[in-house]
Amino acid sequence: MIGSPEINKVIRKILTPTLKENGFNKVNTRHNWASIDHCIWVVDITAVGKYFSEVTGWSPMSIHVELGIYYDFVPTENSDIKTGTKGELLPKAHQCQLPNELNCNIDQANYTRHFDNPAEVDRKDIWWIETNGSNIEEVISDIKHSFLISGLDWFRKYTDLETAFNEIEKEHNSFNKFYNAKYFAKHLNDNAKFNEYSQLLEREQKRIDSFFN
Repeated sequence: MIGSPEINKVIRKILTPTLKENGFNKVNTRHNWASIDHCIWVVDITAVGKYFSEVTGWSPMSIHVELGIYYDFVPTENSDIKTGTKGELLPKAHQCQLPNELNCNIDQANYTRHFDNPAEVDRKDIWWIETNGSNIEEVISDIKHSFLISGLDWFRKYTDLETAFNEIEKEHNSFNKFYNAKYFAKHLNDNAKFNEYSQLLEREQKRIDSFFN
């Protein structure tokens, strides 16, 4: 069975140079970061793993590519965010205020048509990797293509802070939405929105606290 070292070698050959060419100044094969103004772009590549494979039918080395933008003016409440040797934040994609993912452009019907769960048959956010590694180059090349045709545009779009703020305001009402929106409004000097989201955040915190009192 193919292992992570063989897959990582192909990632470094095909995808890593493209990330570097587009501003990613800290690349670590499967975990990559770019510092752009007040934004940290994140690309995380993870294997689905043995348990997911047994439950769904995907091969265990199949991979999922998560994207994220972390805005450094929003105070972190997550002590699990790692820092680099120079004190720079190195968040995972799921720790970012705006998450996203890349989609597969390869026809994977030969692999997925036999899955029991229709949702797994139709999903496009996982790339199947053969256990013998015969399709690794095709997979990583498609990830590169997906990054260039959709991921990069997404990063650039939401590096504009007004656009990102508008996207956050569209989210379902929640503690996280109010928290992030409050600090976006503060950074953008929108006092009316800052006061609005400060009050909403305070009310939401009281609502949550009421469940434990």
